[in-house]
Amino acid sequence: MPTQKPDPYPYADPSSTTPGEPSGQPDVLVTGASGFIGGHLVRRLAERGHRVRVLVREGSDRSGFAGSEADAVVGDLDDTGSLRRAAAGVRQVFNCAGKSADWGAWEDFRRINVTGAANVVEAAALAGTVRRVLHVSTTDVYGYPVHPCDESAEPRDTGLPYNRSKLLGERAVREAAARTGMPVTVIRPVSVYGPGSKDFVIEIADLLLRKQMVYIRQGRVPAGLLYVGNAVDAMIDACASDATAGRAYNLRDPEATTWREYIEALARGLGAPPPKLSLPTPVATAVATVSEKLYGLFGIKARPVLTRHAVHLFDRDQSYGIGRAQEEFGFKSPVGFEEGMRRTVAWLDSPEGRKHVAR
Repeated sequence: MPTQKPDPYPYADPSSTTPGEPSGQPDVLVTGASGFIGGHLVRRLAERGHRVRVLVREGSDRSGFAGSEADAVVGDLDDTGSLRRAAAGVRQVFNCAGKSADWGAWEDFRRINVTGAANVVEAAALAGTVRRVLHVSTTDVYGYPVHPCDESAEPRDTGLPYNRSKLLGERAVREAAARTGMPVTVIRPVSVYGPGSKDFVIEIADLLLRKQMVYIRQGRVPAGLLYVGNAVDAMIDACASDATAGRAYNLRDPEATTWREYIEALARGLGAPPPKLSLPTPVATAVATVSEKLYGLFGIKARPVLTRHAVHLFDRDQSYGIGRAQEEFGFKSPVGFEEGMRRTVAWLDSPEGRKHVAR
């Protein structure tokens, strides 16, 4: 009698869809699909044979997952009816939605990163078919410690809106999971870069081209980078593993790449000069603090030139421990830094990339 091979898609519903077939009931829901990580995740899930449904706001840019044949439900995280429609019949839910920024109104951070995250878990539980929710958090929940830690460290609230909202978001997700019995896995990526990255590609590229980018501590600090392709593969693997239910995992590529190495590689790809100025941490912190106060005082909605959040990222070693992810679901980074930068620069040179970073 022939040996039966293990199902590579353990959460696909065989009665509704078969991996690799373009039609049938979606087996996966992705929120935040119009964002950087979410868009890459949708395309990767489709490549792996999943039928994907996405929750998108009215008028959201859908170019990030174009060609994936994803079903779209129009709604929002605070629209529980749309969340329930989106979760109906699926087996996995990836919550990539979130306000990822170092500046903005607290109410926006709270609504999306805290209340919205809990709503996703509640909707998944009500669907009755969902076997796992994977929630995207961040290593920022640790509060930017002087020395990088692993998952045994307790999250710390520094008062910065992104850090506080993601910490409270994790707490809300866990409370919803305990209340509903829904298995949840939390991932905490460090600095995710790659084609389409707003924070670590588009914004830094713009600063380099305008000759406004500066180093902090000479750029010698390990950046804790994670290539987006490695990130989404890890998310899919973590969501499919029985061992990860109820657990949290740091994610970063194992290479100890510094911010100087990353920024210089990006500058070379753009044909732009690297930064000439480096600020000591106390000076950078003072500039960021004063800038934030002035912007707040005058009600300026645009992002200050420098924020305390940015100073923390560039000043603190981001080499958070990834041993738990490696041991418990086999996390690895097949795309190394050199190849990741090659793909990133190729995207910047593409028509799409030039729409975001004009040269």
